[in-house]
Amino acid sequence: MDQTTTNLKLPYIAPSQAQKHVTHNEAIRALDALVQLSVMSRKLKNAPPEPSEGDRYIVASEAVTPWAGKTDQIAAWQDDAWVFFQPQEGWHAWVAEEQTFVVFDRNSWSRVAGGTNPAALIGINTVADVNNRLALKSPASLFDHVGGGHQLKINKVDDGHTASLLFQSNYQGRAEMGTMSGRDFRIKTSSDGDHWQEAVVVDSATGIIRFPSGIAHSATGKKQSGLIFLPPSDSGTVIFQPLGVRAQALKTAKLASISADIVTFTNNTAGEFFGAAIRGLSMVRIWNVTKTPALPAFAKWDTAANQLQVSNVEDIKLWSAGDTIQLGDPVTNLIAIDVSPLMQKMLGSEFRQNGILLDAGNTGTITVTCTDQSPTSASNLVYFKSDEARSFSVIGIYG
Repeated sequence: MDQTTTNLKLPYIAPSQAQKHVTHNEAIRALDALVQLSVMSRKLKNAPPEPSEGDRYIVASEAVTPWAGKTDQIAAWQDDAWVFFQPQEGWHAWVAEEQTFVVFDRNSWSRVAGGTNPAALIGINTVADVNNRLALKSPASLFDHVGGGHQLKINKVDDGHTASLLFQSNYQGRAEMGTMSGRDFRIKTSSDGDHWQEAVVVDSATGIIRFPSGIAHSATGKKQSGLIFLPPSDSGTVIFQPLGVRAQALKTAKLASISADIVTFTNNTAGEFFGAAIRGLSMVRIWNVTKTPALPAFAKWDTAANQLQVSNVEDIKLWSAGDTIQLGDPVTNLIAIDVSPLMQKMLGSEFRQNGILLDAGNTGTITVTCTDQSPTSASNLVYFKSDEARSFSVIGIYG
């Protein structure tokens, strides 16, 4: 049988041993040194010249005689001599010089972090996790002041990330406010946690406020509109320009080829779909009437006179060379115009406009109501009759 205990190596009293008190006292001295372990320092390389009975130290590295070769051991002054104890994994000690606890871990002593500064996870009445490292479950929380005020700071690494407050119902997002993906302050809402609508956007540079989803009258709850006049433009604001007077029969063109998002016609017929003035200002819905039912796609005039560029290549994946393309819905005889390029160019953003104020030349101005959202942008569509012969320029947008 071993002559010492497993952990503290205290000597046993052997059967029939003479002078049993010597062995017993040695064990008591070891217990006195190691139980409720508190050392004076762990930085000394030289043993103190006049130690007091019971003084204990953690021996620093590169110590000299009489502590040489005893790095990290407990040195205790007992009966006018140094006694050394080899620490075991997990031993704790209070270091009076540093006013801190240390733990023996992986063959060395290290400081034990106390309190919550820092702490990896904190859960109050609930369990924190790697994403919610501070978690609180409580009827309320209070962030009080010391002095005259109090700030709650939410920081992000750069403008491309999110710093926000998220409000949830049954752990699904319902409202969020903060700087999401940029510097502008935003407030957005959701009814299901997946689809979000922006309610307020505050420009970080100017402080100007936008209401992308509109403003409702406080009494009626009806959405209100304000007319936004477009700034002057040397390039014009034409969104619809037919090529000459259209016949009652709709203009058509034959496809020569399709390459990615570019459709090429057999001759220079892009002008039958677009007037030159609307390049870069609007998109039109064209229809493949060879297919049954007819297949639509929104397109803009590409650089070539015989080509159009569609906004979504998926819309033309079933189209083929030789198909007949028509401007205008074959059922309603209406031409759908998407004015989001004009919005981006003149106003810097696109939105669901309630209407549009147009200049029709010699026939004066007209206001067109817009209610259908474009499938290819955030704006609403503007409709014209297929036999419309006038050109229309935008004066203002209701939004």
